[in-house]
Amino acid sequence: MEILGLLDHLESIVLDSAKIPFSKKIMVDEEKLLSVIDKIRMVLQGGSDYAKKAIGRSETAGAEEAAGESVEERRPPAETKAVEVMEQAYKMAKEIREGADQYADEVLANLEATSTRILRTVKAGRERLEKTTQVGVEK
Repeated sequence: MEILGLLDHLESIVLDSAKIPFSKKIMVDEEKLLSVIDKIRMVLQGGSDYAKKAIGRSETAGAEEAAGESVEERRPPAETKAVEVMEQAYKMAKEIREGADQYADEVLANLEATSTRILRTVKAGRERLEKTTQVGVEK
C-alpha cells in the first residue's frame, strides 16, 4: 500500500509541474522527483520501516527548514554519503547521455552527407541517361 501512495505522489508531481508551451514537455522539480523515487526504492528493497522513517523525516524537514534548521545538519553521515553518491551517479549518467547524443548526431551527419553525395550521383546519372535517350530519339 505504501508504494501506491508514493506512486500517487509521483504522479501528482508530474501533473502539477509547469508545462512548456507548444510542446508536450514539462519542467519537474528534480529534488522532489528524485526524493520520491528514492523512497519507492527503499520500499521495494524491503526496508519499509526505514522508508516510513525516511518519509516521516522528509515531511518534517519542510517544517524544520521553515524554522531555520537545515536538512543537512540533521542528516546522518551515511545518508549524506548516499545522497552524494546518488548525485554523482546522476551526473555521470547525464554526461554519458550527452556523449551518446553527440555521437549519434555525428553519425547521422555523416550519413546525411553520404546520402546527399549518392543522391547527387543518381541525379547526374539520370540526367546523362535522359540526354543520351533524347539524342538517340532525334536521329
